Amino acid sequence: MRDLKSRIAIVGGGFSGLYMALELQKKGYNNVTVFEKEDRLGGKLHTIWHKGKSYELGALFGLPVQKNLRALMKELNIKPDGPSLSRVSYDAKGNKILQIPKDKLDVFLEEIDRLPEVLEGYKSLRDDNISYVEEQLTLPFAKWCDFHKLEVLKKIYMHHFSSYGLGHINEIPAVYVLRLLNFETVMAFLEVPELFTWKSGVSSIISGLSKKIKNLKLGQEVINIQRTKNKTLLLETEFETIEYDKVIITSPLNQFIHMYCHDSEMVDYLRSIKYNLYTVYTFIGDNLPKGCGCILENLDASKKGHLVIWNSRWDSTNKEELLTVYAYNNYKYSKADTLDILKKDMLKLGVSNPRLYQYKSWQWQGPYVKPNVLQKGFYEKMEKMQGRDNVFLAGEIMSTVSMENCIKHTNYLVKKYF
Repeated sequence: MRDLKSRIAIVGGGFSGLYMALELQKKGYNNVTVFEKEDRLGGKLHTIWHKGKSYELGALFGLPVQKNLRALMKELNIKPDGPSLSRVSYDAKGNKILQIPKDKLDVFLEEIDRLPEVLEGYKSLRDDNISYVEEQLTLPFAKWCDFHKLEVLKKIYMHHFSSYGLGHINEIPAVYVLRLLNFETVMAFLEVPELFTWKSGVSSIISGLSKKIKNLKLGQEVINIQRTKNKTLLLETEFETIEYDKVIITSPLNQFIHMYCHDSEMVDYLRSIKYNLYTVYTFIGDNLPKGCGCILENLDASKKGHLVIWNSRWDSTNKEELLTVYAYNNYKYSKADTLDILKKDMLKLGVSNPRLYQYKSWQWQGPYVKPNVLQKGFYEKMEKMQGRDNVFLAGEIMSTVSMENCIKHTNYLVKKYF
């Protein structure tokens, strides 16, 4: 019997946390509180404004094939009314190049015809929740492609997965790449791109969600969660300690390793979660390039610190004054060195006098665990831990990053446990 009077705390006010709160409220839970350590909601859904126009420092777009996201937008009365977005491939000098070389086109067509049958063999890719991973999907994605003789598709996937800061396919296990870029999503990218954006930015989704959430606590970082003898949970911030019946963690799980000090296996698993450091910059300058471009050669892991993507968000409607630039963090370089590298990359594209306007470095981009950890049973363990001591685990490591996947995983958790 589920007690709708349960006091539920959600740790993390990103997309997953807010959507979780909305779904619980819709189910009849009226005592749900979201805690967010920052003074803003949304996490990687982060819109800024310049001269009355919105720009994105995090997520950029949605896709028509993302049915759950579209349904949520309809519920929130949010329309895909932003500037058109389609990405073009370039070399480092700003010359357009083909994503698929002409001499590889026949191979590509054969591989794309064969791909649905290959993917059909992996049940875990169709589930809304990851409770196990087939052994082949624990391989780095590049090796998985080699196993299935997908020579051209390996590079196509790299172009879309790596360019948005989700990691490099020689390192990231195949399960993460294929859950994010399923067949329908890849085809949406390969066909005439229909990427939709929002005039008021992707944060309009966060704004729509937050208006429906009854209890929000911003600027309150959860620093400790303790179990009590009567099976409740004490949630502690810098300001207060409050008792709850259930806690759902949607923020990075490795922040709460201390909760599992009695379970060495769980501690090891949480410590094994890896992150890609990815930074989004906005520059003011002259002669800014048009559209959205990806420099394919800079997707190689050896080119960390160099410009990967640029986006001139509003150039189709007016002369653009702000350019958004994306790059992987490189520990070898200081922030000043990285800025110098990016400016040199932009000069090659013809930009004049680039000046940094604002930037955001994402420390939690594309969490994953390595192949050996998957093979030991990482997700089997996570599934066993769901609901233990009334603590539930959500967020990106559980859902695999995209808003669409976050919605699916949240719906799974709410249906099964609440």
